[in-house]
Amino acid sequence: MAKRPGGVMVQSDVATRSQLIPVITKWAELGKTSQLGPVIFCIIVFFGMATFGTTTTITYAIMTADGKQWLDPRLWIYTSNFLIMLAIFLTMVSLYFIYRMIGKDKSWYILLGSAGFSAYYLWLFTVDHDFVWMYELFHVHLAGGEPDSSAPFVTLFMQHFLGTGFFEEIVKALPIFALVVFDRFMTPEVRTKIGIEEPLDGILIGAASGGGFAVAETLLQYTPRNLVGTWTNIVLYFRNVTENQNAYLDRLSFDQLREVINQGSNLLNTAPGIKWTIIRSIDLSFGHMAYAGYFGYFIGLSVIKPDQRWKILMIGLISASIPHALWDTVASMDTVPLQAAIALLSYAVLGAAVLKAREISPNRSILQPSVIFGAPRTVPVYAAPVVTAPAPVYAAPVAPAPPAARAGMAADGVAPPAGGNRLRVGTKYLVIVPGMRLLEHQVPGLMAQSPGGPVAEVTRNPNDPSVLGLTNLSSSAWDAVTNGSRRQVAPGQTIKLAPGAKIDFGSTDGEVG
Repeated sequence: MAKRPGGVMVQSDVATRSQLIPVITKWAELGKTSQLGPVIFCIIVFFGMATFGTTTTITYAIMTADGKQWLDPRLWIYTSNFLIMLAIFLTMVSLYFIYRMIGKDKSWYILLGSAGFSAYYLWLFTVDHDFVWMYELFHVHLAGGEPDSSAPFVTLFMQHFLGTGFFEEIVKALPIFALVVFDRFMTPEVRTKIGIEEPLDGILIGAASGGGFAVAETLLQYTPRNLVGTWTNIVLYFRNVTENQNAYLDRLSFDQLREVINQGSNLLNTAPGIKWTIIRSIDLSFGHMAYAGYFGYFIGLSVIKPDQRWKILMIGLISASIPHALWDTVASMDTVPLQAAIALLSYAVLGAAVLKAREISPNRSILQPSVIFGAPRTVPVYAAPVVTAPAPVYAAPVAPAPPAARAGMAADGVAPPAGGNRLRVGTKYLVIVPGMRLLEHQVPGLMAQSPGGPVAEVTRNPNDPSVLGLTNLSSSAWDAVTNGSRRQVAPGQTIKLAPGAKIDFGSTDGEVG
């Protein structure tokens, strides 16, 4: 293609071969696009459903905890290949939506592993009756018994809050806690991919764990009960049973009841369960995933603020259990507008957690654009330091401080003498002297570019040594406001410490006074 002087491309009037058949020249780049993975996944699901997705009923008989007596066959597990594929597919769609909303690259192996752990946990609890002690601890001892839908609203809410909320949110958080424990054995590279180094990681892994829990709960409990109800209603209708159906079924022997269920299963297969599976799977982004992701935010926050770990974790558990308990409570009241309000509240708390987590993320300068909230404010990188405004008149240079003050330590938390230049970081004050350095513990949330190194340093302007600036030595960008204009200070850049300048470090703010 021809070029004008200076290298500007000139479009030809004739279409080239690469323009007519773009796949020839862009084939190698397809594998690098972020959309390729989801497309391949959808194609696999399509052919899997078309080939193996039958609705033929698969039955799994449930036994009592002693392993001797069969339970009521109405409580067995009934599913099909199609229902399993459908539930997993819709859950993955919700998880991918949250993944893109967060905008941080995390290994899908750990996300799928967390989902698989929670699903397997619920399978063991339902089928083999393992971990029943944990269920009894929250539901029986703490909540005072199983939730009673006929109880007053406050009583029912407290039963769901202490029993269902606490129990299920702790279960879904187990993969996050496990990763926090093993973080100390990971290299920085591995921790970035699979570990918990900030709230965004907790949200992602929590959402994945919540998705796995929801899939298992849908396929093991809710859909089978819906199927049995539909099957028995159809069979009893053709048998002209006009009395209370539940009372009629309760009088049947085990074999007679099993015959009714088998007859309905043979007539309809699991097709009636598709509706309930879709409904249960759509609510994940404002249901189990939202609650677990919200608790995950607090677990990640406790990692970067270890001094308040237990306080943060307790607040997180309570905060995640409240919308969970509200949803379960209003679900028994059959009030759609109220359920919609709770769903909106649940999604709001998740969205707020994502926004705050992106804001305080030590990696926010490299976060991907969010499909909901847009690109991080700190994505643009400017190469040259900004020293555009006229230099203000400075007083005489501050006398050198003791060595400890040069390290940003001696003046920590102490307001300097009146008239002296100072930098407020959060609620603490530092005397501004050339060479003063800020460390990670002084600006929580910032990470140094090298382990143990500073996150900022007071430096002189090489063109005018009387002008001092704060150089960004952290791994993320800052927002700064000087002379009424806002700009971003990327790693390696310097912001002039002019009186009144304000700096947003992400997790805290600073101001020159």
